Amino acid sequence: MVEVDAQMPPMSEAVPPATVGEKPDTVAVAGSENAHQGSAEDQALGPVDQGRDESRDQLEGSPVLQEVLGPALEPLQRFHHKLVSEGLTRGIIGPRDASIIWERHILNSAAARPFLEQACQEAGSRRVADVGSGGGFPGIVLAACMPDYDFTLIEPMERRIEWLNEVVDELSLRNVHLVRKRVEDIISDSSQDPVAAGKRRKGGRKKSRAREAQGSFAGNSGQLSAQAGARAGAGQFAAVTCRAVAPLTKLAAWTLPLVQVGGQLVALKGRSAQAEIDKAQKELRKCGGREPRVVDAPVGPGLEPTHVVLVNKV
Repeated sequence: MVEVDAQMPPMSEAVPPATVGEKPDTVAVAGSENAHQGSAEDQALGPVDQGRDESRDQLEGSPVLQEVLGPALEPLQRFHHKLVSEGLTRGIIGPRDASIIWERHILNSAAARPFLEQACQEAGSRRVADVGSGGGFPGIVLAACMPDYDFTLIEPMERRIEWLNEVVDELSLRNVHLVRKRVEDIISDSSQDPVAAGKRRKGGRKKSRAREAQGSFAGNSGQLSAQAGARAGAGQFAAVTCRAVAPLTKLAAWTLPLVQVGGQLVALKGRSAQAEIDKAQKELRKCGGREPRVVDAPVGPGLEPTHVVLVNKV
């Protein structure tokens, strides 16, 4: 189910389509600002082996996949195939990623699973949000690994929502809701008086209806619904996760307001995670974040662990 934000700009005003060989575009979570730069993603996900064979994924057929992913391996094999066949031309992955999709993207995303399960157990809810979902990392992977949990994937870009909707359908994920909206608008709308918020949006409704009439969301194969949007708001989630979206100084205000009291932010980060925490102490506390810390998250046997930042919400 997908909510189309009434105030989203047409795609001609957003990021242009990627071409073959172009680096995956940015995740524009906050307005027109590109929060997810390619170099930041490289840093977050670790170094790339320059001498590897790029013709085949290094972990294809490895028993590590079954050991780590279990029953989720079958749907994630379909996701992997889609990434290999379409990911580069649609700007989802970079030209150097083809041989490391399993490790760099899928297993790296799945590493957040035990932390989300623990956060949900402590919060007494199984609702999880993924902010800036982009190509589906980590949200799609985690939803496949955690079918008994309810995932809301928040992404402002139309062509990313089209991709995500295709993936949700092809993987038959029944626990995923897609919301096409800027996360700061979700937070702002849910924290305001509904009447006032309605008046603020009134001026943009005619333009929104005109864009919808022109087919501005063409290509979406799912059902357009306001239900998903109604489910996404301040304090609605036991856990919020994200991957390679922005530094914590910005991420705090984009994620912690969505977390319910007693819940947790679970952010996949790179080697600079502790430095980010040190710089973001003020922003984290302002948004109700406490006890920020970095933990190593196993990716798989024989593979380099990734880093997860955990922040409690009070």
